Amino acid sequence: MTKVSQVEEALAVSQIELTPEEISRLEKLGGGSVTEHVVTFVYKKIGGTDLKVAILDDTKSDAQILVKYIEKFQVERNDTIQADVYEASFDFLEEYNSQYDVIFLDIEMPGSDGLQVAHEIRKKDQAVGIIFVTNMAQYAISGYEVNAIDFIVKPVSYYLFSEKLEKAIRFSKRREQRQILLNSKAGVHRILLSDILYVEKEKDNLVFHTLGETIRVPGTIKTLKDKLGNMSFSECTHGCLVNFENVRYIGKDMVLVGKKELPLSRRMRKQFIEEYAEYIGGGF
Repeated sequence: MTKVSQVEEALAVSQIELTPEEISRLEKLGGGSVTEHVVTFVYKKIGGTDLKVAILDDTKSDAQILVKYIEKFQVERNDTIQADVYEASFDFLEEYNSQYDVIFLDIEMPGSDGLQVAHEIRKKDQAVGIIFVTNMAQYAISGYEVNAIDFIVKPVSYYLFSEKLEKAIRFSKRREQRQILLNSKAGVHRILLSDILYVEKEKDNLVFHTLGETIRVPGTIKTLKDKLGNMSFSECTHGCLVNFENVRYIGKDMVLVGKKELPLSRRMRKQFIEEYAEYIGGGF
């Protein structure tokens, strides 16, 4: 469902109907509790895999070089890395379900725009690390559009590759934090809780406003609040849950979240400010 080998804790929100047998199995795996639409897990590290890597390159010889480099890297660093190779971007995107920590992406594949593939990946997964592999360094500047970790210019040397892989591992470890899986009509989205700006109620749906996209899934604010527990979220007004991590300013009747001004109701203002003060470890 997610990168079980890396994430210690994750929150999953799903619209999938679960059978009693599936519920029991998931609870045993994650040590969490399951309801019809919401699954909360505490994921344990399973097996010895430290990193899951995808290599997306239509040239077999180039892809195999990276595979051999990964094998050498494992021996030298005593790490365990699972590497999967994809030759076609369409196949990769069809199968991709936020299961990788790092993707080495050839930016120039015949009949496929690597940058567009990266954008499609980002629609599904804001947390995965992307490293572009390219023949021409000038293409690498485009990586900023999709928050790529870095780029490598072909032909790739082992020394340079190992440096980039070390960087990817550091990136992955920094991203080891609570994440949320949202199963919308468009597919499964994996996002960091820290990337959520606010969540608002819209009829029978919850609308997640994040740093990169807006996602709608079935649910209620009450259920989400129960599952979030004591995490850094609080209602600024009825039906609108704010992530304290992205609060920039609190006024008399409004709160600035990122660049968005949200109403702060008189009834909820005192509790909102008290909870925010507790979050930042200070007072007003």
